[in-house]
Amino acid sequence: MTLFDILVGAAIAAVLAFQVYVTVRVFRSRVYEPKQKVWQAQLVWLLPIIGAGLVFTILQEEDRAHRDASSHLRS
Repeated sequence: MTLFDILVGAAIAAVLAFQVYVTVRVFRSRVYEPKQKVWQAQLVWLLPIIGAGLVFTILQEEDRAHRDASSHLRS
């Protein structure tokens, strides 16, 4: 096994781990309806890297908006 093989294997493992992480976050999200969660998960897995990155970005923005709204309610 060469260094290249190890690096490729590590890159593939990292992409898969990221996609699993994003998929779990989608299904734990309270923002989406069940059907929307399925669509988001399909996007993650049918467009590797790009789909996961897009969904991750959307989840981050929604988390930030939720935190901002919650902080205004506490004031």
